[in-house]
Amino acid sequence: MQFTDEEQLRRRAYAIWERQGCPEGKDTEIWDMAVKQMNGQRPPQSRDAPFPTQPDEAGPHTHKA
Repeated sequence: MQFTDEEQLRRRAYAIWERQGCPEGKDTEIWDMAVKQMNGQRPPQSRDAPFPTQPDEAGPHTHKA
């Protein structure tokens, strides 16, 4: 089944809304976030958002046994 761009956008916005705990009054903010994601842009991190998980990189903080 293939969805139109508008349907994909709606589904993405709904998923973001659910992931954020179904907040009221954030429709425009969430819609804009979904649009940016669909366009390949990364939205700015909110102070309430968890930090993204990144793989550990070797560096000075690496524990050597």
